[in-house]
Amino acid sequence: MTTQGLLVKGTHGEDYLLTTEANRGMRTHRLVVLKKVNDQWKSVEGTEELVCREGLIGAFVDFFVDLCRVLNSSGHQQTSETASIQQSSIGCGQLVEPAVLPQGRT
Repeated sequence: MTTQGLLVKGTHGEDYLLTTEANRGMRTHRLVVLKKVNDQWKSVEGTEELVCREGLIGAFVDFFVDLCRVLNSSGHQQTSETASIQQSSIGCGQLVEPAVLPQGRT
């Protein structure tokens, strides 16, 4: 399997993809934000890109932290992580601090 990027669903059902692309003429890569419009991925540009990129990186960090919690938890202590997506001023999903809700023990 290969990773194409991080797919995040916005508050109004829109799909955002955080991915990388090679900088032209350089041996570096940069982060790119894409939004699905009419079943095609379109680049998000300008200030909207900056806000979306920040929110998507935050979502990735929260997901990674949750993954670490799952990997470090024992079978007797299960928790459910929920996160709310809030809309920022220009329409990109932004992840809010997840709330930990305990589940019944098995």
